[in-house]
Amino acid sequence: MQVHDHILRSSFARLIKVYTAIISVMVVLATSVFVTVSVRTYDSEIRQAETTATAQVSQAVMQNQQVISQFATQLTNATGNLPSIEKYFDSSITAYSDYAINKSIHGGPYFFWPTESRQFFVQHDQASQLTLRLLNQKKVFVATAANPGGGLYAAKDVKQKFAISAPLVNQYTLETDGVISLSFDQSDLNRQLRQIPGTRALQVAVESDSNDAVFYFAGKDVKATSKKAFKRALDANNTNNLTGYHVSTKVLPSGYRLTTVINRATLRTLLIDHVLPLVLLGLILLLGLSIGLWLTFRRYQHQLDSIVDTVSTVSAGNLDARVPVDLKPTDLRTLADGINAMLEEIHQHINTIYQLQIAQQEANRKALQAQINPHFMSNTLEYIRMAALDADQPELANVVYSFAALLRNNTDLSPRTTIKDELKFIEKYVFLYQVRFPDRLAYQFQVDPAIATVEVPKFSLQPLVENYFVHGVDFARQDNALSVKAWREGPLVKVKIVNNGRALTAAEVTAINHKMREPLNAEQQQSIGLQNVYSRMLDTFGDSLTMAIASDGQQGVTMTMAFAIKED
Repeated sequence: MQVHDHILRSSFARLIKVYTAIISVMVVLATSVFVTVSVRTYDSEIRQAETTATAQVSQAVMQNQQVISQFATQLTNATGNLPSIEKYFDSSITAYSDYAINKSIHGGPYFFWPTESRQFFVQHDQASQLTLRLLNQKKVFVATAANPGGGLYAAKDVKQKFAISAPLVNQYTLETDGVISLSFDQSDLNRQLRQIPGTRALQVAVESDSNDAVFYFAGKDVKATSKKAFKRALDANNTNNLTGYHVSTKVLPSGYRLTTVINRATLRTLLIDHVLPLVLLGLILLLGLSIGLWLTFRRYQHQLDSIVDTVSTVSAGNLDARVPVDLKPTDLRTLADGINAMLEEIHQHINTIYQLQIAQQEANRKALQAQINPHFMSNTLEYIRMAALDADQPELANVVYSFAALLRNNTDLSPRTTIKDELKFIEKYVFLYQVRFPDRLAYQFQVDPAIATVEVPKFSLQPLVENYFVHGVDFARQDNALSVKAWREGPLVKVKIVNNGRALTAAEVTAINHKMREPLNAEQQQSIGLQNVYSRMLDTFGDSLTMAIASDGQQGVTMTMAFAIKED
């Protein structure tokens, strides 16, 4: 019996070692998988951060390049602008003011350079410094957001960081008369880049084709030594030979060079910080499971030793021996109770099984009660809907109805509609603007019943009204007005859309009417603008269509349209 006892105890000890080894291998494998996935995810995050940062910086630089280029073109397009600017450099502000006024009195356009500079800062709130250098002048004009009118300074005293420049090319001589430079506020862009996960070790720099710094960003974990090394490489135009860095260079359409670098040592440190919690968690889990397994098997081994000792005692002839029963609930507790009780506790087992069946039935009953009846859910939602209708909110209901009608109309793929339905759709569109700006917009829609059912291409009138809200309306005013009328005059259907918004000059009216009649290209076929409307109406009503924009140059724009319909 003692031999059997020794074999049983040895087998139990081996079993503990096997289970411990299995748990250890499983925890190590699981931790390795999580660490591998975490590393790949982090690498992907870094690559995505680099791509996103490059895209955002490229867009910001190109936008500001476009701004300064357009401003330079604006200054050189008009004949008298550059001479006026040169006069500003050569005169006192009083003399220059008299010069600008006299020039205006004699029929020339009024151009006052400090005013143009102020207007530029009003239109571009991201601008922080504007610098103008003329090749034939020793002084430099400098304006800032704090001093938008600017002033003249000695060239040696002018410092401008991160500037984007554009040449001032004389349109007659095609010679460069000067350079205008713009520095923009980079705080918003830096804040956006810091919000991108994975930019903590990233540096981004943009340089002009003359190696002047245009933009620089450094993540919060970039060390000062890395910043200095990167800037030295930029100054030497030798970023590709940076050792210990991942370098990526991209040439922007403007010719500027965008460079991103990541210090591999910093990246490894961040990666370790990223995966270290997983490793520590795996070690803690492994230690906890090992200790828990050891404690559990130790308790089992103690109980098993008690059972083996009791059986040995009974085998030796002591029939009164009983297995000590541990009060803690374990699997061996059942075995000990079975050895101690035998046949006299059969009724107790039967009672236990009966109680388990009752408990199972009770659990099943509670599970059934816990299930949510789908009909109950539907009834509840319907109750909520009806409660909303009973809430007596007619204005809100009207807004929701109008918006829903707009959505339904936009998702309706039918190519044609009636004039009446098109005007209903427009009226709901305008109504939503009136809800946003109460007491600031008046509108009137009139349609002759005789032409209400005339079919027109869908979205043939709505873009004409939308142009008013995009280009003409001023909600700072309280007298915005819009009128849409459709009527029949002989064989023609006429439509007239009138607003009192921003007026158009004669040149603008001529250009728009000319542009409207040009053939559509591939991109314009996907948009709903004046050209698109004119093209579709022309395809529908042929040469009978007339469509034009008019403006008195003082206030408002009028759109007229006429076309013939076939008689039934």
